[in-house]
Amino acid sequence: MPTATTLIRAAPKFLGVPYSTLDCQAFVEKCLSEIGIRVNLPGSNAWFRHMTWTGTPEECKASFGKIPPGAFLFILERDGKEPEKYKPDGIGNASHIGIYTGMTGAEMCDIAIADGIGGADRYNFGNGAIHSSKSRGCVCTSKFAGKAIDGGWNRVGLWDKLSYDIDIPGEPTEEVKPMTATVNGPNGETVFLRTKPSSQASWICRVPTGAEVETGENKNGWTAVSYNGQKGYMMSKFLAPAGSDPEQEATVPVLRSWLMGLRQQATDIGKQIDELLGVK
Repeated sequence: MPTATTLIRAAPKFLGVPYSTLDCQAFVEKCLSEIGIRVNLPGSNAWFRHMTWTGTPEECKASFGKIPPGAFLFILERDGKEPEKYKPDGIGNASHIGIYTGMTGAEMCDIAIADGIGGADRYNFGNGAIHSSKSRGCVCTSKFAGKAIDGGWNRVGLWDKLSYDIDIPGEPTEEVKPMTATVNGPNGETVFLRTKPSSQASWICRVPTGAEVETGENKNGWTAVSYNGQKGYMMSKFLAPAGSDPEQEATVPVLRSWLMGLRQQATDIGKQIDELLGVK
C-alpha cells in the first residue's frame, strides 16, 4: 500500500502549477497518481464523503494522538452550496481540499527546487499544508497549525488506501465462520467422502459418525465437505446440524424406514383380505 510519506514528497513538485490546470481536486488526484493510486472523483464534496474517517483537527489529535502527515484537509461549510445530490445527507459543503505535509513552507519549496522548479519560494504562503488555491491562482503552500481556523482548514480526512504511521478505523468486518455439520452415518457407520458429487465417484476416505466437518454448497442431494484438510463431497442426508447427537438423529431415518415397511405390509394384507372376500 502506498505510504503517506510518498504522497507528501510528491506534492511539492507541483508548486506553481496554475489553478486553471490543476484545481484543488485535480491537484490531489495528480499527487496520488504519482504514487500509483488512480482515482477520479467529482469534486471535493465527493472526496470528503469518500474518506474512511473525518473529524476536526482537534478530534483527530484526540483520537490518534496527532494529525498524521499525508492526511487530507478540507474546508467544510454550512452554506448550502454543496451539489444537490449531497444535500440530503446533511454533511454540508466541503468546498476545498488540500494535503497536510507536516513540513514548513521552506521545506516544501526545497523539494520543488530539487525537482527543478526554479523560484519555488514564490509559492510559499504558509507552513504545514499544500493545495491548489483559486485565490492565489496556483499550487502553493498553506498555513495549517493543527487546529480549526475560521474560514480555513477545519476538517481532517484519513483514507484507508494510504498507509499512515497510525492505525485508522475502517468499516467493521463481521467474522465469517465456516458452516459446520455433524456426520450422521446409517446405523452409526462411517460415510464416504467422495471426489465428486456422485455415488459412482471414487472415495477419498471414510468419515466416522459424530465427526464435525465444514460444509459448502449443497446441490442435488450432495454437499461439499472439508474434513481433516481433505475436500470432497458427501451425501447431504448423512449430515446433521453441528452439535447434534448422531445416535439420536440416526433413529429418525431408521424409524421412518420401519414405519414405511409396516405401512406396506398393511397394504399387502389388505389386498389379500379383499381377494378372499371377493372385494373388487
